[in-house]
Order: sequence, then C-alpha cells, then structure tokens
Amino acid sequence: MVNYKLIAELEVAASADDVWEVIGAKNAPEFFKNSLPGVFEKLEVLEGDGGVGTVLLIEYPDGLSNKERFVTVDHHRRLKEILQTEGGYLGMGVTYYMETFKVIECANSCIIQSIVEYKASEEVAAEVSNLISVEGLLNMAKIVAKHVLNKEKAPSTGAA
Repeated sequence: MVNYKLIAELEVAASADDVWEVIGAKNAPEFFKNSLPGVFEKLEVLEGDGGVGTVLLIEYPDGLSNKERFVTVDHHRRLKEILQTEGGYLGMGVTYYMETFKVIECANSCIIQSIVEYKASEEVAAEVSNLISVEGLLNMAKIVAKHVLNKEKAPSTGAA
C-alpha cells in the first residue's frame, strides 16, 4: 500500500472565522449543493445534522456515487475531515480516501487548505491517479471565498 497526499491552498482576504463559518456550518452540504449547480446530481444527508457522524450520499451526473462521513468537525482548529465510506474511489480499489478542509489564520487574511489523502496499491494507483484530484475541493474553497467576500461587500441593512 502506498500513501498519497494532494494539497491545494487558496488565500482569502477575509478572516478565518468568517470562512470557517461557511465550511464548518451544519448546512454546508446544502450550501455546496446550491452553490455548485451541475456538480452533484444528488447530495443527501442520510444521517446526522451536519456535525461529526453525518453521512452523505452523493450522486454525480456521470452516474457514479459514494457515501461519505464527517469524521472531524473541529471548530477550534477549523478542521473538517470527510471520509469516503462506500462507492466512489473505494469501489475502484482504493482502500482509504479522505478529504480535508483546514482554515489557517493569517495576519489580514486566511488560507483554505484543501487536502486529499488516499491509500492504494501501486497497481490501483496507476489506474486511478489520473482520476483523483484536489481540484474539486479547491473549487469548493473558491465558492466559499467568493461567498464570504461578497457578504463582506454587501451594504449593511442595520438601522442607524
């Protein structure tokens, strides 16, 4: 078995707390489904409330599907880990597949770190490595960044 790790980073001119508020939210699956039309054929919460233990069923337009479980939602470390538990790359021979979002605080900004980790035999890796990418997570990070930055630019509706 060989371990593989893919990492992408996106700097966002917003606070780590504001970015985490979206990624770490219990309604994050619904946010991503609505914000990425055409990416998911179906994204359904099978168990849980969006916190640790939540199980998602994800179906893609190409007919592939998988189940995922939120194994870590750490608001203090701003860390979310999502373990693929059925279908998807596991159905192709990968033995472990984890997606991670980590929001890292900087002076006047933050970094969204998107990580894909997987384990596979060299033979399986040769077949699936061209399919496995961190691009999907990076696109999700970009959607979060756009949402947070647009929210910050929106005029205040508070009464004076």
